Amino acid sequence: MTSDAATGESRVSVREALNPRIVRVLVGLGLSALGNGLVMALFVVYLNQVRGFDLRTAGLILTFQALFGLAVSPFVGSLVDRIGPQPVLAVGCLIMAAATAAFGFVTSVPQAIGVAAVMAVGNGAMWPPQAALLTRLSQPEHRQRVFGLQFMMLNLGLGLGGLVAAALLDVHRPATFSAMYVIDAVTFLVYFAAVASLRGVSGPEARPEEDEGPGGYREVVADRRMRRYVVGALILMTCGYGSMDAGLPAFMTTVAHLPVNAIGVVFFLNTLVIVLGQVFVLHRIEGRSRSRLMAVVALIWGSFWVVVAISASLPPLTAGIAIALGFAVFAVGEMILSPVGPSLVNAFSPPHLRGRYNAVAGLIWGVAGALGPAIAGIGIGGGWGVAWALTLTGGCLVAAVVLSSLRGLVSAEEDGRAPSPVLAASEVGG
Repeated sequence: MTSDAATGESRVSVREALNPRIVRVLVGLGLSALGNGLVMALFVVYLNQVRGFDLRTAGLILTFQALFGLAVSPFVGSLVDRIGPQPVLAVGCLIMAAATAAFGFVTSVPQAIGVAAVMAVGNGAMWPPQAALLTRLSQPEHRQRVFGLQFMMLNLGLGLGGLVAAALLDVHRPATFSAMYVIDAVTFLVYFAAVASLRGVSGPEARPEEDEGPGGYREVVADRRMRRYVVGALILMTCGYGSMDAGLPAFMTTVAHLPVNAIGVVFFLNTLVIVLGQVFVLHRIEGRSRSRLMAVVALIWGSFWVVVAISASLPPLTAGIAIALGFAVFAVGEMILSPVGPSLVNAFSPPHLRGRYNAVAGLIWGVAGALGPAIAGIGIGGGWGVAWALTLTGGCLVAAVVLSSLRGLVSAEEDGRAPSPVLAASEVGG
């Protein structure tokens, strides 16, 4: 891993990086993730096997929800900058609670589309204010750890929720799905209570008097650092999460000829590695260049796709082991990216525009989530599975070059290589 001089962030423990308000938010996030884990991966299964929708309709509803969420995100970013992240996140939690509970009782396509639209609004109102709120609650030198712990809590909740769902849900008993969606809704209410209970963090960030930028999204687009980050991160995410979520299961079953249940084992191992290793990784990446660390993530993920390509020529059992071990290494890249990416964006974004910057960063996930499955469908569906995997490796190498070039555009403090300057009073967590 690329190393920098020991002039980086002072080494602090995880406990030092947390304050009671951050703990409150992270616990609420973890519980809502547990609720999501109960039902998130079963969206299409629920609509198809429980409510009787055909697979194409169920898939189109999921696609509609994702696209509608993309359209909502820019408006959420503007709202965060105008009124502050806390009220936006709190309302997002309430919307998600109502929509999730309602989704457990839909019986027709129009109902499902309407609830999916409301759910997309709630989802879109979660990420930008959540990142902006955690940034406001934490000191600059602690943010990398806070974002890493956020990712760990997210994966812990999703993993535990998935295990509970696997044990209790039954497609022949619709009431089990309805109950799980209601439980998911309750976890969002708990998250709402955690966010609403915070004191002293309401209201927008003031725009500095010396700031003569155009303001709004024009200022975001005019920022060379953000443009470079978006290009590099979009390529990385498309060749990473976007291709992994949809393409890897298809490759495992159709090209590597693995049984369907192997998918769950491989993804569970990935989650387990993240939960067990996140704190260790946080210690190892302190004081290192964030731009170079993101390039390291690209190299790790590119290596994983090489393993995937090789697995096509191996016996099924050996291929399964190779993919599982490779996916565990993929998790190391995730553990680096999850704290580093948001920390970098929030380091160079002006405080009064953090909502917009985080909304753009969130859009990268959505666009990559649309591009990845399309590329996988063309590659794997066309019988070019190995070429598809190697193409992703090439994309990761391009992302590594683009992201490493960010180092020349950001300051040492923004890049995490030097201690942060004196904190403004509004930046200090209580």
